[in-house]
Amino acid sequence: MSTADVKVDVVATGAGVPKHAKLAQILSILVSGVIALAVSSVLADGQSVIILKPVKDLPPATNPALKDLVSHKTVNKYGEFGDKYVQLKWNLAELLGPGYGVGLHHDQSGHIWNEAGAEDQDLAFLIKDLGIDAVMAAVPSVISTDGLKHPVHFLGCKNLERSGLAAMSFGFIAEIVAVVMVIFHSLMLAGMLNAKLGKAFSVLVWTVLVVGFLIVNMLAVAIYTTNWDCNQDVIPNIRLSDHFDYNYGFGFAVIGYISALLVLCVQCAFTSTKDGEADQSAPSVVKGLIKVVAGVVVGLVLAVVTSMIVLAPNGALKDQGSVYDQARANWSSTGNPCEGQKPYHAGPGDHYFSNTACQHESVALTLEQAGANITKGFKGELNAGSRVPITEEYEDVGMCAVNVHWHLGSEHLSVGQYDQHGSGPADNHQRRNSSNAMHNPDHVRKLAAAPVDYGFRCHHYETMTDAQKAPYDWKYCDKSTMVGETYEVHWPHSAAGACGTEWQFQTPFYDGVFCRDGIITIAPLNTFKTVGVQGQVFTIVNDDEHMPPEGFNLMDHAWKDDTHWKDVAKYTGSTTGTTRDNTICSRYTPITWQVDRMCHKVSAKAWDQMCKKMKEQKDDMKDDTHAHGARAFAKKQMVANNQQSRK
Repeated sequence: MSTADVKVDVVATGAGVPKHAKLAQILSILVSGVIALAVSSVLADGQSVIILKPVKDLPPATNPALKDLVSHKTVNKYGEFGDKYVQLKWNLAELLGPGYGVGLHHDQSGHIWNEAGAEDQDLAFLIKDLGIDAVMAAVPSVISTDGLKHPVHFLGCKNLERSGLAAMSFGFIAEIVAVVMVIFHSLMLAGMLNAKLGKAFSVLVWTVLVVGFLIVNMLAVAIYTTNWDCNQDVIPNIRLSDHFDYNYGFGFAVIGYISALLVLCVQCAFTSTKDGEADQSAPSVVKGLIKVVAGVVVGLVLAVVTSMIVLAPNGALKDQGSVYDQARANWSSTGNPCEGQKPYHAGPGDHYFSNTACQHESVALTLEQAGANITKGFKGELNAGSRVPITEEYEDVGMCAVNVHWHLGSEHLSVGQYDQHGSGPADNHQRRNSSNAMHNPDHVRKLAAAPVDYGFRCHHYETMTDAQKAPYDWKYCDKSTMVGETYEVHWPHSAAGACGTEWQFQTPFYDGVFCRDGIITIAPLNTFKTVGVQGQVFTIVNDDEHMPPEGFNLMDHAWKDDTHWKDVAKYTGSTTGTTRDNTICSRYTPITWQVDRMCHKVSAKAWDQMCKKMKEQKDDMKDDTHAHGARAFAKKQMVANNQQSRK
């Protein structure tokens, strides 16, 4: 038999893994590795999942029902201490520190979800054991110490804690599975595993990963948007979306879902149970890509639909509004987002803003004070260092007026304009009997037993006509307001005001100044850059000649035109008021003062229109429609040496 008649069948044994399957396995290895690295970083970082919003956007977290339970130590003008009860109103930045975050495994302090302090004492136990009055003031420091461990556990938010632990468990599972799949797909790439069993295992595991990532994303959404109950009265419930922003961990979870879905579709489309066998034709690349794209799209639609199902019951699809329109407004009894924003503490319970002694053995215990001598050329003796007043118009540096009020007489001294030689009505019973007597402004004025304390007067009264001195029938201002009297008007301005809203003007003015958190800070000190007061001194006359221009109301800001606001002193000082003098000083300092050195006449009609507009504001400003007492003139030792002028 001839060898030419011999037919030899060549069988392609050991054909190996086809090229398209290799590419699918390489992609799967890369994605598995990236998932393993991403999950490990999320587990290792204590701020990976959520992080506190900027302080200025944080609503209070504590229970408004506790408004009368925390006492605030005050000191009056005689140096006597007393208690004043204020609303407990802490945000989470005050309790936990700005930028506090929580990761999938632990918080930024390294404590996992179910770790508590010594003897596992949570807040509910401490309240029961010690009483709520004794516990509340200590809560911030307790939360910030290592004795607390994870705040979710300490606050008794049990369901939130369980949900966090569940999400953490899924994270560890994903980490383990991702590492296993790196090894598995490497073996598949090398052709060391049976193709049939390998594909079945691959599709099963990646399906589980897809479902797992979907569950983790839904957990993240549900945890973030749900209103969680906590087992104590200080923070009885919390909604994380009100206080926290998502950090990168949630984005990684979304990418993880998409990546796992992509690998699942690629494994289904480009690998076969017969990979490595002879005579296996390569799948159509176009058809395979269509299958992959279709699978990914279907998976994404499924994820969106599932998200809607989870989000809708929690109200996350509704317009939540801004912090000031809703979260803070809901906190107050009137819907006022600025109500109760006057700070008493720089940190919870420290009474930082309480009045304090001005000096001890001739050493200043506070920063610069007001009202000062603003006569051109005067220079205070307190070294303000690098603190300089705002020299621009407040409106040009992002500030707005948040209040208007006035004092009986001027708190500032401008020689020849309003000083100890000024005069006014002798029958003003709000003043002491010695109101028209000359006095030395370098001496501390003793506080009077009269209804309010008084300041300096202008020089217009003696030149006024009888018609200009005639009483005015006040329709909106307090009836004690007097024609011929001197009043210093203050317009507090703030970068933290509710500017441009119906709540912009506030009484008391501190609420307006500090309406938005996180803008005015003590450390670093920026108060003289973010808070300012415009001051202007007037003598009221009963005529129509001294009316402001058409369309301008004195409530809005200082009167500025060709004859007003032309010679302005600018310096840094403090808030004023009759609880402060040259013995007891204000801690609301330093702030910028801009004060008109000239005394101006103003029509009583314009003054009454100002009161009318004040009473039309959303917040009740009636308590500012009468004259407040004037602080005792500040000694030059307590006045900043940074006075500047604009003329």
